[in-house]
Amino acid sequence: MFNMQQVGARISRLRREAGLTQMELANRLGISFQAVSNWERGVSMPDISKLGELSDLFRVSIDQILGHSPAGQVVTAVLDGRPAEGATMEEIQEVAPLLQDDQVEGLLGQEGAAQLDAASVASLAPFLSQDFLDRYARGLLEKGGPLSAISPVAPFVSTSLLDKAAEEVVERTGELKSVACVAPHLSTGLVDRLAGEAYAKTGDFASFAPLAPFLSAHTMDGYAEKSWRQGGIDAVKPLAAFISSGVLNRMAKETLQKEGLAGICPILPFIDHRILEDFLTESFSRGDTAPGEWPSTEAARSPGKGAAGEAPGKEG
Repeated sequence: MFNMQQVGARISRLRREAGLTQMELANRLGISFQAVSNWERGVSMPDISKLGELSDLFRVSIDQILGHSPAGQVVTAVLDGRPAEGATMEEIQEVAPLLQDDQVEGLLGQEGAAQLDAASVASLAPFLSQDFLDRYARGLLEKGGPLSAISPVAPFVSTSLLDKAAEEVVERTGELKSVACVAPHLSTGLVDRLAGEAYAKTGDFASFAPLAPFLSAHTMDGYAEKSWRQGGIDAVKPLAAFISSGVLNRMAKETLQKEGLAGICPILPFIDHRILEDFLTESFSRGDTAPGEWPSTEAARSPGKGAAGEAPGKEG
């Protein structure tokens, strides 16, 4: 990596040797004096166009400004319009912040550049165009690679490309887990649709578990409601963490009324603690002091279901 403090010290020395103040140098370069100050303090680096101007102004090579490093030679080659022969991926990563998108892409595409693996391309993604990243990802997929092959660059690839690739994978494999690696970067519309298709096939609320964190709240709550009505609390337990609190709390309240405390045990970690507190307070007020004695609210209030005010364990 470039040592920005050392580069800044060289710029400062060259400026003083040229008899210029920071403000005068800034005016020559058409930038603010704060930018010059940041360079000289090692806070930031000049971009490639300013390196060229500094080189001309101080009558030294860019390589000298950058400290005769291999990466400095790459920058010089780019400015001169020459191939940076033998440039390594490490050197390209080092100079990328100084270059324009097309210049970085040129280094990646030239003969002799390091082989492009997804992790390396991802590290350069902020300095690459959307078109380049999409072409790179599409190329990996066209070679028969799995979606996981492009997961390192997925945050930077267009949503339309990812959606299409994910749809094709699900159609081919029938498995949602195959697209989980890129799920955070798929459109919500596609995620909801894939989840709906999985639920329609199986009727199982957990069938779309790989996509659960990325579903819209409306879709998640809708399937949760349907599953709960059909199978009770146990049916929604697998994905309870992803159901909205309002819906889950309502389920808990209704289940308490019908089944008592045992009915909501599977989702206790996910509901509002006040629901449980209110239920326990009401149970204690009726004299139900042991968990095994706590009936549902409906059972406690129905005739013939036992004396609500009688303390457990007492004999008549």
